[in-house]
Amino acid sequence: MFGIFFRGMAVGVTETVPGISSSTVAMIFGIYERLVYSLSILTTKRRKEALPFLLLFGAGMILGFAVSIFIVGYLLAYYRTPTLIFFVGIIVGFLPFLWKETLQQANHRLQAKHYVIMLLFISLIVFSPFLGAMNNINVDNLSVFDYIFFTAAGFIASTALVLPGISGALILTILGVYETATASLLAFNFPVIAAIGSGMIAGILLTSKLIRYLLTRYPSETYAAMMGLVSASIYAIFFNLDPIAGFSSLAFSAVTFLAGIAFINTLMQKSKM
Repeated sequence: MFGIFFRGMAVGVTETVPGISSSTVAMIFGIYERLVYSLSILTTKRRKEALPFLLLFGAGMILGFAVSIFIVGYLLAYYRTPTLIFFVGIIVGFLPFLWKETLQQANHRLQAKHYVIMLLFISLIVFSPFLGAMNNINVDNLSVFDYIFFTAAGFIASTALVLPGISGALILTILGVYETATASLLAFNFPVIAAIGSGMIAGILLTSKLIRYLLTRYPSETYAAMMGLVSASIYAIFFNLDPIAGFSSLAFSAVTFLAGIAFINTLMQKSKM
């Protein structure tokens, strides 16, 4: 019982970190398939079967998220560039694992369609920051469109819980919503929280079945899409970086980059034990 709660905490922590996929962490801790299955039957008559696991897992996830949001918020406020570079290190360290999984799903031979899918999703990420940059949000004067946009962003970000390789926090970063979302949580801005949260809940309920279907029927294509998304997410983070000024800042960022690689490699090694 405590093991499920602890795993939920770990997943909750990663929900606040751009670059770390919560579903990847669930996979590392050996509960990914159970999580996707439990979510996929929530809208069926078998929902009672999933509730004990999801309630315990969800409680841990909420606690982990609540603790982490304050830590990440502080680091982004006072050590923004080194923190984001740490996330880049995590992604760079994760890419070889994802590439190996993609090759395995494609029977160790990628076809032209796989590369086309990768390029398509890379292009999606590369151009998305410009869309996010065009969406200048003033939290003190929000329009109906802004709330619709928040809900849609939450819906898209929810796929991170069921699709390995995608970070929900990174999706919010790409869409230009991440810092607004974290600031709203810290300030208890309930209208913004409700808009993003409702989108996430709807997304989890609706996309869990779709992702399960895609991973079952088109696993190699799905992993090719994830490879494109994760690879291009490095660009998305650099797009949000502040200029690095001075040798000390550069050295600190280099250390956090290596720390990110070491951190994700440690997680991957734990998953093989």
